[in-house]
Amino acid sequence: MGIFEKLRQARKPKEKEAPKEEENKEVISEKELNEKLKSFLYDDDLVAEYIHIFRKLYEVPEFKDVMEIIEAKEHELNAVNDSQEYFKQESEIEVKPSENEAEENDGEDYLMTILNERYGE
Repeated sequence: MGIFEKLRQARKPKEKEAPKEEENKEVISEKELNEKLKSFLYDDDLVAEYIHIFRKLYEVPEFKDVMEIIEAKEHELNAVNDSQEYFKQESEIEVKPSENEAEENDGEDYLMTILNERYGE
């Protein structure tokens, strides 16, 4: 009977660990998950398409860390986007005339000259 007792004792810790894993699962409401996804997917259609995937991922305890990283990066992007000084142009734009403008500035239309030579006026 020594073997049977060892098997029973080996089985008992597994049964006790199972409820702990279920307790670690983060339960998130549908509304809260929808808002979180909307914050970085921006489109209700995309949120509706991917919400079931994120629901499954929330069952994994480590996914909470991934969502925190995604939310932090989205916050950083929004902060950069809101900062107008970041996109301020400091040098003057050098405008180069295009070839058509250069031709117009010369006063001679090369296309009309070629057409007149070939087909006459």
